[in-house]
Amino acid sequence: MKNKKIRDHVFYGVLLLPAILLFLFFFIIPVVQSMWLSFTDSYGMKTSYQFVGLENYKEAFGDRSFTKTISNTIQYAAITVVLGNLLSLVLALLLDAKIRCRNLFRTFFFIPNIMSLLVVGYIWSFVYKQVLPDIFATLNLGKIAVLGNKDTVVWALAVVGIWNCAGYYMVIYIAALQGISEDIVEAARIDGASMRQVLRYVKLPLISPTILTCVILSVSSHMKVFELPYTMTSGGPVGASSTMVYKIYMTAFNANRNGYAAAQSIVLFVMIGLISLVLNDIMGRREKKLR
Repeated sequence: MKNKKIRDHVFYGVLLLPAILLFLFFFIIPVVQSMWLSFTDSYGMKTSYQFVGLENYKEAFGDRSFTKTISNTIQYAAITVVLGNLLSLVLALLLDAKIRCRNLFRTFFFIPNIMSLLVVGYIWSFVYKQVLPDIFATLNLGKIAVLGNKDTVVWALAVVGIWNCAGYYMVIYIAALQGISEDIVEAARIDGASMRQVLRYVKLPLISPTILTCVILSVSSHMKVFELPYTMTSGGPVGASSTMVYKIYMTAFNANRNGYAAAQSIVLFVMIGLISLVLNDIMGRREKKLR
């Protein structure tokens, strides 16, 4: 019996080994290396560098251009997470109903998600810079420069982000809604509940873990946005659309300051980790209440 348990452990260990090695080499080691580099003055292709302690972190939080990217990123993520999940949930509720051609509509809304964000960025850049101004000019509504206005540029990028990801979270919500037993819904209707009450008191509470999961996934995704500011605005105007990842990219590959870029990336990593922990804690408390 004991030998069988040992053989089972070895067998499962062998099965897990490839995943463990991939996780080690492509996540753990790069993270540790990045943390180490963040405490050095590593520059470009130089193989020698000095330990500088917390100087990179002090510079990061004293750098107004970097702190501005933090607020830009949070603003962008807040808009896309809230409005994106609301839109995805509404689409899921509509397409979960028995309507004609619902599979066609599901495919139609999911298509933007399979497109590269770089391609999406170039397409929407053309829309904002060419199509919209032409429409406004035709209607005699004056000139419009959505990407050139620091008050609207983050919202313009957020619209693109929502358009790109809404279909993905819609599919997850549809799967959650289809997992609700028809008996529960039918029992609520027999008790006299309206469609609105069924949605509010039955469906939404039952899929609340899925909602929170989608929120965590979208926070992680949108906090790391790079392609849209890179292709559409180059961080402009006046840094109004520069996100943290875009700033890290510019620091590492334009300024060649690897150590400073690593410190900035660790700040982003910690921010995403803290937000995820808070949301996980909320999820845990919610599940305890449901029990």
